[in-house]
Parts: sequence; structure tokens; C-alpha cells
Amino acid sequence: MAKELVTASLVAPAFLGLNTQESSLSNDPSFALDANNCVIDEFGRLGAREGWFYRTTGSDGINLLGMHPFLDVAGVNTFISWNATTFKKGFGTLTTITPTTTDTILAGNWQCVTLNDRAYFFQAGYKPLYYTNESTADEFKSIDQHADYTGNVPSANIVMSAYGRLWAADTATNKTTVYFSDLLEGTKWGSGSAGSINIAGVLPKGSDVVTGLGSHNGFLIIFCKNNIIIFKDNDSFQGSFDVNTLQLVEVLEGVGCITRDTIQNTGADILFLSATGLRSLGRTIQEKSAKLNDLSKNIRDSFLGNVNRESNFSLIKSCYFPEKAFYLIFLPEAKTIYVFDTRRPLEDNAYRVTTWNNLDHTDFVYDKTTKKMYLTQANGIAEYGGFTDNSVSYTMSYFTNHFDLGEANRNKLLKRAAVTVIGSTAQPFNLKAGFDYLTSYFSFPFTIKDTPVSEYGTAEYGANAASVAEYQAGISLDRLDSSVSGSGSIFQLGIEAEIDGGSLSIQKVDIYGKLGRII
Repeated sequence: MAKELVTASLVAPAFLGLNTQESSLSNDPSFALDANNCVIDEFGRLGAREGWFYRTTGSDGINLLGMHPFLDVAGVNTFISWNATTFKKGFGTLTTITPTTTDTILAGNWQCVTLNDRAYFFQAGYKPLYYTNESTADEFKSIDQHADYTGNVPSANIVMSAYGRLWAADTATNKTTVYFSDLLEGTKWGSGSAGSINIAGVLPKGSDVVTGLGSHNGFLIIFCKNNIIIFKDNDSFQGSFDVNTLQLVEVLEGVGCITRDTIQNTGADILFLSATGLRSLGRTIQEKSAKLNDLSKNIRDSFLGNVNRESNFSLIKSCYFPEKAFYLIFLPEAKTIYVFDTRRPLEDNAYRVTTWNNLDHTDFVYDKTTKKMYLTQANGIAEYGGFTDNSVSYTMSYFTNHFDLGEANRNKLLKRAAVTVIGSTAQPFNLKAGFDYLTSYFSFPFTIKDTPVSEYGTAEYGANAASVAEYQAGISLDRLDSSVSGSGSIFQLGIEAEIDGGSLSIQKVDIYGKLGRII
């Protein structure tokens, strides 16, 4: 008598993102062991990330390290980028702009902010610079050369523009003082209401160093390596942030930020990289614990392992992309980007995570004017978009946890598989099946039907699907069914696809098999 088929169905595969922390056999099947060059889209589907394409021409070998979109008070958006020795202006065509300064610039780890009608550049060991078109086109000088300059601007590594001032910290000789400029004037550091805050007197234990600055909901946030210090003013009128009435709100002990460029304000919260993982300031304040608030808890060991192998934390970069609702953090030596979906946390308050790999960008910048994310790299400025990496295909991969179908002592024989996908017509991909933890996989090819149809939004199986349709020619919802083979007591499924100009999202995977002999 024929044996009854057993089935395994994965609806919205990897909806919960990566989980490399727990035993794969005990994990929820909605987690993934691998989700590379993927994102979790707005409909909760795992799909291919977008690629990138150059926006500059004739910039081969320029080796850009960073960029700042400078929006002046007239609404003109000027892109200023830099490498280790020079600055560039422009977008499609880059032109060199040279600051007037007594420094010989040999490093390009600038932090840049905008205050009123000027862009300001700070980097450890160099005089801070400003750029403006107020009265002279492309006026680019060290701050101490401005006509209104007073005091001593700190040669700081950290700068923030908030509450109408520049805030700066981390100089060669002082790691515990935050300096602030006069109100609405980033060139005045010794007159008006300019001043400083020394945090040494409020640290609960021993010493610490300032590693970053943030502002949120009327609070001044000072990130240290092992503490977070929060100040507020006492101005009930709230006409401005009153530095003369600053008072300490709280010191969060035992958790801090390890590097400046991982701090991102999402509007509702501030995310930052600590020594124990990616954290949310809001959750840290609520829990007051270094152990509980970990947005990266589902990938903690592998993530922190890669972080700690970076030889220079200052080169770790991040970006928050509100239109796509993700925060990404780039580890340059690992050539790995961790992408955290910020739409909603999981039940354990962690974020869904996927990875991107083999990308050689140096910085990621969100421009609020164009609402796009740009990337700096060796040959200029690129834009996130499309489904090739500068006309070159890339591999999307997804692998499930390991399964035993609740029958750990029985052999399983796979017979058939059905995959429901949404993607470009004629898009090929491979279903992979592995057994008993071996890394060699059986591979079964599939191809989405070559039919120009439209995708019906979030509710492919719902009655109201058409009312929320996304009409995009050449996108197909297809259920593909094929015979498969292989056997083992434990199995794992995967999907690999070469993304070459078209999207691909996974809606459902169904596996049919038979139970074999008792092992």
C-alpha cells in the first residue's frame, strides 16, 4: 500500500528574518538561517534587495569616502563629497573645491552637518571647516577664518546640529567635554551663549569618553562608550533650547555607543551600536538595562563577531532609509551589511534582519530632498535602485531552518515541491534541498512564467486584492510545481536566484514527501 504523503508549508518564508542565535531545529520556521541580498518588503515578503547604479560620470578612481547633501535656506541642494585629500561638489559631474585652511588634509573621516546657511565639517586632528554660498559662491574655509569667528572652535571628531547650535566633542586632549556654539551661529565659540558641558562630574563610576551625540524630543543625548547621559533644559516657554537652564535627567549606566557613525534618528527613536549589539534609545530608557534591550539578539553572536573583527570602528557606517523603513549598518572589512527592518519589532522586541554582501561602498547617505539613498565608492556617487549592481547580476539566497517534521527518528523522502513567487517574468531560480546538516544540496531549477501581468498588492489571496493593486508591467504571481528528490532524517530548503534586472519575492514554499524507515 502506498505511503501517505506528509507536507511542510512555509507561508511568508523568513517573515521573522534571520535567526542564527538559537538551535535551528527549535526555531520558528518563519525564521531563516540565511537571507542574503534580501529585504523584507512592506507586505512581509522576503525579496531581493535593490541594486545600485552610478550617478556620476568620469570619476573613476576618485575613491570617495563620504558625502553630505547640503540644503541651504534658499532650498538649493548641493552634494559635497570627499576622499582622503580632496573635496568635490556636484552629482552627475564632480568638480574639485579646495578649502582655505592651514592643514594638509590626509584623511577623509569627516562628520558633516548643516546649520542655517552653512555646512560644517569636523574630523579629529583637523581645523573644522565651513562651506556656504551666502555672499560668495563656494566659500570654503576653516571656521577660524570666518569674519564672525570668536573663541576657540574645538578640533573635534564629533559634531551635531541641533536646537539651533553646533555641538562638538572628542578632541585630542579632551574626551569628556561637549562644546556648543552660540545660538544660530556656528562660527561663534567664545561669545553670546556659547559654552561647554563637562560630563566627568556626572559619570557614576570611574571615567568614560564621549563617542557620539544625539537629540530627541527636546533632550540632549550624550553617548559615551559605557554610559548614556541625558540632559534637558528648564525653559517652559520652549522658544529655544536654553543652555543656561540645563539639568541632568538621567545617566544610563553600563550601555553606550562604540562608534560615532552608527547613531541614527528615526524620528520616533535613536538607534546606535553598543558593545553588546544594536540598541534603541527608547527601549534602553524604559528597561534601564544593558541586557534586555538588544535589537540584534537573534543574530547576536555572529553579528558581534563580525563587528569585533573590524580593526577600525570609525569606518563602520550606517544609514536610516525611511521610505524603505530600514536601518543598515556596514562593516567594511567583513564586506557585510546588516539590514534591520524598522516597521515593527518582533514579540521579543528584536528587529527582523537580513544581510547584503560583497558590496564595496564606503558610506550610505539618505537625502531628505530627493528621498533617496546614495552610496559613495571608488568611482563616484551611486544610487540605491534597480535590480543590478551597476549592470552586473548578484545572487539572492534564502535557506530555512533544519526540519524533522516532528519525526526525528524517521527518514524523510522528498517527492514534490511547489513554490509561489512574485517576480519578473521569465526569472529563473533554483530550489535547494539539503539533508542531515550537509552543505551539499540537491538543486531543482524553476522559471517564472513569461507572461506580462500585474501584481495585486498585499492580498494576493484576498477578495479585495484589486483595490490595493500595484500595477507594474512584467511582474507575475506564479505557483511553480516540480518533482524533487533526496532523503534524510533532517532536511533544509533554500532558494537561490541570480538577480539581473528584475525583482523576486517569495510568497510560499510547499514540500511533499514520505516518511521512510525508522532510524
